[in-house]
Formats: sequence, structure tokens, C-alpha cells
Amino acid sequence: MVTAFSNLKAPIKINVKTIKNRIVVPPMADFGLTNPDGLVNKRHLQHYQSFAEGGAGLIIIEACATSKLKETRNTIGIFDVNCLEGLTLLAQATKKNDAVAVVQMMNTGLSAMKEISLNEISRSQFLAYRDDFVSAAVRCKTAGFDGVELHAAHGFYLNQIMERNNRTDEYADGTVLLTELISAIKENCGSDFLVDVRFGHNNKEELIKIAKASEAAGADFLNVSLGCYYFQECLDSFPYERTVYMASLVKEVSTIPVICVGGITSAKQAEDILEKGYADLVAVGRGHLCDPSWANKVLNGIEPIPCKNCRSCLWYIDGRKCPARKREVKKYE
Repeated sequence: MVTAFSNLKAPIKINVKTIKNRIVVPPMADFGLTNPDGLVNKRHLQHYQSFAEGGAGLIIIEACATSKLKETRNTIGIFDVNCLEGLTLLAQATKKNDAVAVVQMMNTGLSAMKEISLNEISRSQFLAYRDDFVSAAVRCKTAGFDGVELHAAHGFYLNQIMERNNRTDEYADGTVLLTELISAIKENCGSDFLVDVRFGHNNKEELIKIAKASEAAGADFLNVSLGCYYFQECLDSFPYERTVYMASLVKEVSTIPVICVGGITSAKQAEDILEKGYADLVAVGRGHLCDPSWANKVLNGIEPIPCKNCRSCLWYIDGRKCPARKREVKKYE
């Protein structure tokens, strides 16, 4: 007899870590949680602990700044030792209930810099930004996290280097910096410290190139999302969003696990994606924002609180405004 959602319930081993199921909480910033100082606060702890208690196997902390730049939004900082106390508490909260927890590391990029193009960044500053990623990874390791994710998607710095690069030195090939970072993090944090890459690209060949380069450099898994520009290819007959299609292309050429994301709201969809082999793990975003117990509920045949599909998701302003989670807002007061 086949157990309902048997693929979704199945554990998966990545490096030395066993993830208890295939459900991922993707990195999603609630800008209403973070203060201008960038330090982790009580609301962050409650927010991420609710996902851990809710049963997700892998939780990826929202994009955290590796360099202290003048941000246009309040972003969790991992850029100096002052961040370490809060990060340690956050790791403890997020790893409850046997969840595996990694931190998404991000440099915002040109919008937060004085330069207007990548080739204007001096070599010394470029290398300093590179070293900031490695130092931040060491802080995450010290804090007790299981790994880090290099954010090379959504138009941020590492993604800009992949898709908008006009440098003329050895970093003109964006994968050079990416592979250096993977190798350096492994060297400084240990081979058992998880490293993954969240990436996208508008071109299939470049998408595959990034995937292969990341794996060859020692990445433990891959998380496929959007790049700076719209992906150019998708099968008309493909049943899911373009980002899931992109993940399926990466899955075809990768021997390490692949995460997909994009419009996945039901356990039935997630199970079908795994059954068809489009990905190894499935990230459910809005489902978890509306109901932190999404994983436990769907795996036990219980209907979670549904997303109301607000035209502009209110979580990106302040999660307390989400109409689907009115019962939860007192947790953040």
C-alpha cells in the first residue's frame, strides 16, 4: 500500500545532515520584523521557531547582509561580531524539532553601492566583498547553523555578477567568484558545513553552467529561482511555474539535490513535482507564511490555513498585516 505523500515524507541525506522530509521553508524577508541595526530580535526568534515547530525539514533564513552597506530596507546583518549573539539564539530557535537550518547570505549589490557598474568596483573592494561572505559564513557556523546559502538570484550582487558583468579581470566570468566562495567557505567552516547556491539565469546554457560549476566546487545542494531577467525558455505544456521548469533543467544535469520553488501551495502539487523528478525538495513560501504548521498539517491530512493571494503580499511590508494570519499577530507584539 502506497502511503499518502510518501515522496514528501521521505527523508533525504545531504552531506552529513539528514533532512526529515522534503519540505523547505524558502528565504522570505519580513521587513516589518527587522530593526535598522540589523540585529536579530525576539520577533525573529518567534517567527522562525514557528516554522521549526511546524514540521518543515529544511528552513532557510531570509537574506542576511554580509557587508555593512546603506540598505534601502532593514536587513538582518551577519557582517560583524555584534551580530553573533542574536544569530546564536536564532540558530537554536530554528533548529528545534530536528529542522536543518541554513542562512542565506546576501550582498545587495549596486543599488547600495556608490558605483553604478561592476567594473567600477576597485579590485581591493571587490576582494573585500568576497572576503565578507567568507567571514559571515564563519559567524553562521560559530552561531550553530548547519550551513549557508549563497544568494545569487533575484538581481542581487552575486546575480549581477552572473548576468550583468562588465569586469575585465578574471572575475569577468561570474562563476569564478562563486566557485571561490564555495571553496573558501568549505575550507574555513569544514567539509561537513552545508553550502548551497540559490541562483537563476535568463539563459538555459548559463543556468546549467552555474549549476555544474557550483557542484564541481563542492556545493551540497542547489536552490533554483529567478535571475536578473526573465528566463527565456519554458515548455508550453509544463504544468508548473517557470522556476519549477528551471529547476527541472538543473536536476537533469546535477548529482546533488535540487530545490524548486514557485507557486506551490498544496501537498498534492509538491508530491507530484517530486514524483515526476523535477526536483528533490520543494519550497513552499506563502503556505508557510499563512500557516507555519503547513508541513505538519499536510503530512497528517489536515488542511492548512490558505493563502488569500493578496495582490501584493503583505509579508514583504509587515507580516502582522497578513489577513490569513490574524490569529498569529500577537506573537510579534
